Amino acid sequence: MIPYPRSIFFRVFMAATLICVVAAEAARKEEEKWNACSTPQTEFVLQIPASLIHSTAKTATGCSFQTPDGEFNVEAVVQPKTAGKVETVDERMQKEIGLLGDTLTYKKKGENWFVLSGVTPDGTEYYRKLYTNGVEWVTLRITYPHAVSKTYGKWVTRIDKTFAPFAMRAEKKGD
Repeated sequence: MIPYPRSIFFRVFMAATLICVVAAEAARKEEEKWNACSTPQTEFVLQIPASLIHSTAKTATGCSFQTPDGEFNVEAVVQPKTAGKVETVDERMQKEIGLLGDTLTYKKKGENWFVLSGVTPDGTEYYRKLYTNGVEWVTLRITYPHAVSKTYGKWVTRIDKTFAPFAMRAEKKGD
């Protein structure tokens, strides 16, 4: 057996231990629990990380959540029906673009939805996805500091992919 100086063994041991701890933490984060939110009044199902708490904002709806420090916010809302003309996807998208102005950095449109995202002058990154069934609108809104966008990227992707805008209505039709 080749004798190694004690300091080299100790350094290798500590490095291996650190790698194991980091890998275990990464695996724990991957296995984070998720909850679903919907209310009797909503037409959607919103999947959110279980670590989020109900939003403390005065304007928060039943499905508004945030991190305990308020850094990451997500909410889904049904827009009230309005009397009169129903907005098309293009009309509603142009209206939202007008509100967001020069902060918009990304937009994409589908047949019954559109996405707008960007960064406000104060450094808040936002992601908005609006859906319509031809009469009603459901909006998914997510905000967080742009400086930590990599921290929340996986959450945003999963929330977007699992959001079901008119799920409750679809379940009722299936009964």
